[in-house]
Amino acid sequence: MRKITRIISILLCFLIFSGNMPFVDSSATAVAVKKSSDNVVVVIDPGHGGVGGTNEGAMYHGYIEKQLTLATAAAMKQTLEQFEGVTVYLTRNTDVAMSLADRAQFAKNVNADFLFSLHYNASPEHNIYGSEVWIPSRGNLYAKGYQFGTIMTAELGVLGLYQRGIKTKVGSKGDYYGIIRNCTLRGIPSVIIEHCHLDHGVDLQFMRGNNPLMQFGYADAIAVAKYFGLRSASLGLDFSDYKKVSVAAPKNAIPHDTTPPEVCTAVKKSYHAGTRTLVLNCTASDAGSPILYYAVSFNGGATYSVLMPWNRFAQNADITVKVPDGASHVIFRAYNQYDEFTDAAPVLVN
Repeated sequence: MRKITRIISILLCFLIFSGNMPFVDSSATAVAVKKSSDNVVVVIDPGHGGVGGTNEGAMYHGYIEKQLTLATAAAMKQTLEQFEGVTVYLTRNTDVAMSLADRAQFAKNVNADFLFSLHYNASPEHNIYGSEVWIPSRGNLYAKGYQFGTIMTAELGVLGLYQRGIKTKVGSKGDYYGIIRNCTLRGIPSVIIEHCHLDHGVDLQFMRGNNPLMQFGYADAIAVAKYFGLRSASLGLDFSDYKKVSVAAPKNAIPHDTTPPEVCTAVKKSYHAGTRTLVLNCTASDAGSPILYYAVSFNGGATYSVLMPWNRFAQNADITVKVPDGASHVIFRAYNQYDEFTDAAPVLVN
């Protein structure tokens, strides 16, 4: 853990002192102006932050979210500033505590066209993996968030991350997530980019690869450049003709799916006793959100296998499983986009 922390600290120091991370008043009281009237103003918000063991974010396998978001934001800023017609700010460039309201107000003070809040994830049961983008739940802010989300999920998909989709979540005060809610109150488009899960082996394979934070920062920057139609002579990229998907602005809030999949069935298609190989024909669907994963249990639901990707565009698929010695039944389970699940009736193996 100390080694990883030291590496991240060195990277941050290099970026700060090389001039790639100019000072930003983290109190969010300073008012900045656009470089020119036609410049796009982007605010990058490295999630979490603060000394004394508070607001660290997810902490698994030696990774500390507040440090990862800061390094990713630096890489994103460095890439994005190579494009023409864009001014980029960070809500924080050091390990300082900053309220969600202050982050949103800083974006308001600098006349931001969009705020991008960077995060890394973990799940309560440590069984989920993949990237996702959270967006405002209503109106033009929903439409803008969804448009950006389609671009961002595609860029993260290119990196090999499993895509959990574009999501909303509504609470008693409006949008559930505070950074989105505070930006919405100030009329600023915003999204939360959850890059991957730090507590799951599938995503850890990427985190332990070649410069993952630089790759994430670059992907984030490219998504922003495509969204705003920017171009960069130094990078040889021109997205001025990039076509965004058309998204209608909903009058009412788009709520998150709180119910499990309505359809989840499994029937035995074949079984080979010699190899103990079972083929199940499975059907899963949900009117509220797509099916993302499936799992199986051979001990009556006491434990389940690791989650496997499900084709979210299909309702039916054959899956092949190896039956452990002594197992007589198998249970198929389907998970939707919001991690709600339904179990099919047990299927007799032989």
